[in-house]
Amino acid sequence: MTMQSGKTVLNIVKDEMAMGSEAAVLAMKSLKEASLAGKKTVLWMMAAPSGFTFYKSFVELAAQDKEFRQVLSATEFFQFDDYPVARSDHRFPITFRHLLETYFFGPLEKIVGRLPGKHLLEMTGTDSDARVIATYEEALKNRLADAGTYVLEIKGIGMDGHWGFHGSETPLQDPPRMMQVPMNRLNIQQQMLDWPQYFPNAEAVPREAVTANVALFMQSDRVIDLVPQEGKAFAVLATYGPKGISPLVPSSKLKDHPDSHAFLTEKASWALREYVSGGKLTDEMVARLKGIWKNDANKELQRHNEHLMVEILLHVFG
Repeated sequence: MTMQSGKTVLNIVKDEMAMGSEAAVLAMKSLKEASLAGKKTVLWMMAAPSGFTFYKSFVELAAQDKEFRQVLSATEFFQFDDYPVARSDHRFPITFRHLLETYFFGPLEKIVGRLPGKHLLEMTGTDSDARVIATYEEALKNRLADAGTYVLEIKGIGMDGHWGFHGSETPLQDPPRMMQVPMNRLNIQQQMLDWPQYFPNAEAVPREAVTANVALFMQSDRVIDLVPQEGKAFAVLATYGPKGISPLVPSSKLKDHPDSHAFLTEKASWALREYVSGGKLTDEMVARLKGIWKNDANKELQRHNEHLMVEILLHVFG
């Protein structure tokens, strides 16, 4: 099933495996076509469980296609965001560098060989991070501004609609940049849900993260959005249901991107599909969406998240 939201093509697929497979095929096609046109290729990637089936399918496609392997050998890779944690730190397994190396780069290099184009945010949590971040930002901006370079971005949507770690507290009109942001309550909760083995409680989650902002993300040549989880049904609805763009839902800005594609599972898109079919947001839908925030261990946080969700829905659909 295909839908349109703004300029974004929405592909509704059966499940997470189909999402990863179909998105990986589009990513491969995009990079191969750009390379054939004589452009240098860049893959700018989120690091999250939302991308696991994409990573797997992408690696499988590389194993099957010699031409694709050649393209990847010359491709540069950048990440979205990360925590200011050094490789020598006992917390390094929580970083997105580690996630990408474990679930994407490691398996891919077994197929392709060493990838010399990897660029990772090698922060240490010290004063030297300012230089690391500035250098990373400069490298990204150079690729994005170069007409001879094709940048393909693989993103996801946060439970509250954030993009990378650009949340509602950061204005959408900010100039393109890398930025250091405090982890808000919803970001902390999502990290605990994604990585319970590393984050048994809120205190274990780092207080700050470094991320590109939406204005920088929007400069990519093509963007592919991946949303498999049922727990992101509110974020999908708030992003792709309204016609407009809202600073309360940073990912909604994707609808302005001229070459953007979203792959949404049936579970993740149920509220959006019901809204499109019925033409309105019902009390029953809102009640079901509130279930996303169920938190028996912290009822106060549950009530806070439910209240915030309703406020956002009233704003974006009002």
